Amino acid sequence: MDENTEKKKNHRKHYRNRNKDKAKRDKAEEQKKNDGQDKKSDRPDRPDRHGRQKKQDFPRKQGIKPDARDKADTATEEDLEEISSRSKREPAEPVFEFTWGDAWGLYGTGYHVVIKDNEENKDKLYLSWSVDLKYGEMRISQKLQEFLDDIKACGVQSWDGQRYTRPGIIDGDTWYFKVNSLAVKSEAQGTNEYPAEWKQLLCCLHEKWGVPVSKREQWE
Repeated sequence: MDENTEKKKNHRKHYRNRNKDKAKRDKAEEQKKNDGQDKKSDRPDRPDRHGRQKKQDFPRKQGIKPDARDKADTATEEDLEEISSRSKREPAEPVFEFTWGDAWGLYGTGYHVVIKDNEENKDKLYLSWSVDLKYGEMRISQKLQEFLDDIKACGVQSWDGQRYTRPGIIDGDTWYFKVNSLAVKSEAQGTNEYPAEWKQLLCCLHEKWGVPVSKREQWE
């Protein structure tokens, strides 16, 4: 009995010591882990495994593009307003636009003639057209005023705000016209119906400015 009792005591003592050792090891590992995190936070940013530098957090300012953030601290209020206004600037409207297609707005046969404004370079203005899906253009920078005078002479100012329609026709064609300049302003549209000066406008585009004749015009 005495021998068995002694064995039990030694067995309990062994497990108590093992539990104490395990608690000490866990505490040491936790302390080591905390020390490693503190050291990691003190280290400067290093490249990731792909060799790329980590992104830095820049202060965000309204209306400034990401590539200009490094200049934000030295920019004046006028500079910031100019940057913001440039980002919000809308593209200029066409000086002249004329479209004529089928009832669904397709131009497989028909016209799409346009002069797009170029605010940055007024010497690069072109009269562009798509006639029966065949494209062409001509430089019109020095002749823009002459073109607008010819359009005005066709009487398009009386079209402004008008919608020309012929009831009772489900199919057919649609057209849209707009000229926007200091000399003349007019905007109109129609479905299967045309103003009295319609052919005069087409003749001006063909004979004076070289816009080809469409199959759609030959059908009329």
